[in-house]
Amino acid sequence: MEFHRINFSQSFYESILNGMLDLVRVIDIDGNVIFCNTKMKEEFGDQTGKKCYDLFCKNTRCEECIAIKSIKENTRAMKYATHKDRVYYVISSPIHDENRNVIGTVEVFRDITEQRRIEERLRRQNEILKRDLEFAKRLQQSLLPVIPKIEGYRITYTYKPCERLGGDFLDVINIDDKIVFYVADVAGHGLLASMVTVFVKQSIIKNAHTYIEASAQEIMKGVLLDFIEMNFPNEVYITIVLGILEKKSGKVNMISAGHVTEPILVRANKKIKMFSMKGQPIASIDLEQGFEIKETVLEKHDKLIFYSDGLIESKNKYGEMYGKKRLIKRILSIKNINTELLIRDLRNFVSDLDDDIAILMVERL
Repeated sequence: MEFHRINFSQSFYESILNGMLDLVRVIDIDGNVIFCNTKMKEEFGDQTGKKCYDLFCKNTRCEECIAIKSIKENTRAMKYATHKDRVYYVISSPIHDENRNVIGTVEVFRDITEQRRIEERLRRQNEILKRDLEFAKRLQQSLLPVIPKIEGYRITYTYKPCERLGGDFLDVINIDDKIVFYVADVAGHGLLASMVTVFVKQSIIKNAHTYIEASAQEIMKGVLLDFIEMNFPNEVYITIVLGILEKKSGKVNMISAGHVTEPILVRANKKIKMFSMKGQPIASIDLEQGFEIKETVLEKHDKLIFYSDGLIESKNKYGEMYGKKRLIKRILSIKNINTELLIRDLRNFVSDLDDDIAILMVERL
């Protein structure tokens, strides 16, 4: 027997509605309640024979009556309704006779009070988190270096987090006749990464002052030991490229802790040299790989550029990376190159930055 030929009785439909977990009532074309299911009666009492708006203690129809809308427009209508301390999501759907004429509407009430309470708690928590992130952002910005005036040198930098908080960081530390400078990249973004940058700054300052007369390896080794003692989560690690400049001679010792980008030396005659260095990242274990040092000397008008991988790995809408070749080409073609011009050129290449970017440049005047 075909299903559409079965004649169902009124009691059959009522039994279906009474078995529903949602609250259901049926309203005729005049706004009279002609049926309430068991769940509706348990929640509000039997409203049969009452006006639909009596439920919400009103003398007339609601200003936006979804029952009227459903009947007049012959379409489903929805709204949120409150009753005492409960919140309901109400759906009103038209009922048709055998000639497809609208003769009333069936309304289904779903109690979403707990969902709303959860949403409100989440909203409040998000407001607190937003406030905390704003504070963390201000804290991180305050930690960026104020570059000291150093006779014979110009040091500039640009820092662009792709989010409100970044995992990249840089600093310049002036210690007597030497300058320690670095670019660091903490794995990830957001609050944890930004907090690790605070650790990076403090640890490098401490170890730079302690081991400045020893070696760059000792500075980096001290940072590694500090990191292990902090017991950061295993997935957190840091890459760093660090230089120590002797102001008088212009000699620079460079060291890398797993930093993938190679420092770029731009000679006054526009000749380019890049430095690749081996070294383990700053992570939760000491891999005992050590840190390789490379040395160069800055002559008059030479520039040394440190940068994070966001500069060369940012992609345009076609999936093309900015890349080392394009970076070198821009350095050679742009007159009086500086960190801001590099960022501007990158923004012309990509519409949105999807990684943090830090660039630091030391120029001998």
